[in-house]
Amino acid sequence: MNNKIITIVVLIIVIILGGIWYAQKDKAVTPATGEPIKIGAVISMTGVAAGTGEYAQKALVLAEEEINNNGGIDGRPVEITIEDDVTDPTKAVTAFNKLVDVDKVEGVIGSLWDFTTQPLMPLALSKKIALISPTNFRIAGSFDLNDYSFVMLSDFSKVVATLEGYLKDSKAEKVAVVHYNSGFGAEIAKTLNTVMVGLGKPAVLDESYNTLGGNDFRTTVLKLKTAGVDTVFIDALDIDTLNFLQRSKELGYTPTIITHVLILDALQNADVDKTLLEGVVVLNWETSSADFEKVFTKKYGIGPAKSADKVYDTVYVLAEAIAKAESTDQVATYLETTEFKTINGKISFTTDHASANTPVKVQVIKNGVLTGIK
Repeated sequence: MNNKIITIVVLIIVIILGGIWYAQKDKAVTPATGEPIKIGAVISMTGVAAGTGEYAQKALVLAEEEINNNGGIDGRPVEITIEDDVTDPTKAVTAFNKLVDVDKVEGVIGSLWDFTTQPLMPLALSKKIALISPTNFRIAGSFDLNDYSFVMLSDFSKVVATLEGYLKDSKAEKVAVVHYNSGFGAEIAKTLNTVMVGLGKPAVLDESYNTLGGNDFRTTVLKLKTAGVDTVFIDALDIDTLNFLQRSKELGYTPTIITHVLILDALQNADVDKTLLEGVVVLNWETSSADFEKVFTKKYGIGPAKSADKVYDTVYVLAEAIAKAESTDQVATYLETTEFKTINGKISFTTDHASANTPVKVQVIKNGVLTGIK
């Protein structure tokens, strides 16, 4: 190859490499240098809901970093200020007021449980600042939302009603609901009662309790066994559900057990006797997209749980609404009228300010693993 040909080849390579560099240069992210989008987050970093708060914090950080690493929204970086409510309603109020009045946030994420979120909703209304709880459902009559309050989960009655197909196929004849004395637990009993009566079955036996954690359930188990209950829905922390299962085993009571996502803590605990969980049916609304699971696991080395995907989505939704709304008091209007999109899918709110759709699976625990029900 003579010198002229070598020169031409080198020139072509330089042109190609220069073109690649220029193309990448055009794709370079412009740093977000505008006025920060200030978001407050009231989450439970301590207290009984600390486990949920840990995943919430991880999701908040992940979303904030992603948005800012990609140039922010309309050139504005996201700035999240987190306050711990200690899983206490009074502390939640203090945290909210500090975020709004001192930190001057333009929207608030939180809180994580119903009883820590409810006192924040009238504050959001009076201060005209949008509040989105990522981990709560709308419950008619006990967890209604106002003009400035939203939830990232749907109407709870719709979620519970997805058990109708399972209850029909399983030929359940007599159902009881053992639940914590709250609007959440009462809605489970109410909805399942409607389902069972609709199937031509007896009304649900409603059994409530007043303490979270440490319940023995011996008296309750004996009552349900005597009543001939064949299917029991348990609304409880994982430790209480395990207590119920242990008492049932000791007393020779073998109904079908249905519960919800809080049992997943026990399923992932190496110290738990998994034989107690065998055959337990789980109403599971913790269904992240494959894309979110990938990015969350890459960053933290563990998979997402406890509605981390909803917390992550809330940052994107609220940040966009703040950036696009004409003023802080118009953020709620933007949320009402806009369809959002994240890696978890499309998000919009109903007229009741609940999420329009919450994917739900009815699954069963087999050999220590959560699997689908045919």
